[in-house]
Amino acid sequence: MVANRWFIDSETGDLADVLLCPPDYYSWIPSNDIAIQSMANGAKIDRAALNAQFRELVATLEGEQVSCHFLTPHKDMPYEVYTRDSSQTTPFGTVVTNLARPERTAEITPIHDFYGKDEIWKTCTKGHIEGGDIHIIRPGLLAVGVSGGRTDEAGAAEFIGWFEEAGWTCRMIRFPEHFLHLDVIFTMVAEDLAIAAVDVIADEDLDWFRAQGIRLLPVSYKEAMRDMGCNVLSLGRERVVSPHHCTRINQMLRAEGLTVLDPELNQFSQGGGSIHCMTMPLRRKSLKQG
Repeated sequence: MVANRWFIDSETGDLADVLLCPPDYYSWIPSNDIAIQSMANGAKIDRAALNAQFRELVATLEGEQVSCHFLTPHKDMPYEVYTRDSSQTTPFGTVVTNLARPERTAEITPIHDFYGKDEIWKTCTKGHIEGGDIHIIRPGLLAVGVSGGRTDEAGAAEFIGWFEEAGWTCRMIRFPEHFLHLDVIFTMVAEDLAIAAVDVIADEDLDWFRAQGIRLLPVSYKEAMRDMGCNVLSLGRERVVSPHHCTRINQMLRAEGLTVLDPELNQFSQGGGSIHCMTMPLRRKSLKQG
């Protein structure tokens, strides 16, 4: 029986609890185009800066009254810090995902250890699906990114099927594998407001988002891939955590009346992930509560 300790029904409800992993063994590996480009340009991790940035992120979250929970880092899991991918909190219980990359598959064991069997609602078994592609936009509305790489159609269809059984409106958003996950090119920042790489997402998908009442603020290809500019985290109540180096995007969000908290995160973004990747929301206030 599912204990349902954790619950989210949106990307923008007031965030109360979040799962992170310290970057003790984090490294850039040539498993995504962003890390490959960083390494080709001669960039190297500054571990003192990396650890300072993680501490700043945790302090930022705790300063907004978000309770931070942590996985224990493992030296053979260089991308365990990106906790978004290995599980997904839902309104029905926790889902354990099915990671595609061989260097990440071992991350599922500490996920099981953290949640325990009573909290896990479903385990993905068909194809592959990762949390960075899953967007529980609001109660009744779900989008799942499908690149064929990190998340494939079989994995997305299985996950979507569970939500369709509950009466949700769902859509697969297809895009090239080059972009890794949907949260590299699309993320909700407030209720009915998102930032998106509009020149990357197909016109029919942009039209679908807009038909759901979602307004899209444009992010360029360079901002999305070079800076991980779409990879932000809504805290609810018009607050967003966004990397300090994304200056134009942060100005755009502030112009919308949002409070932008902007810790330094460039040691992570150069490896192919940022704040959205590094956080799995465990509990948000339901948007149904108003």
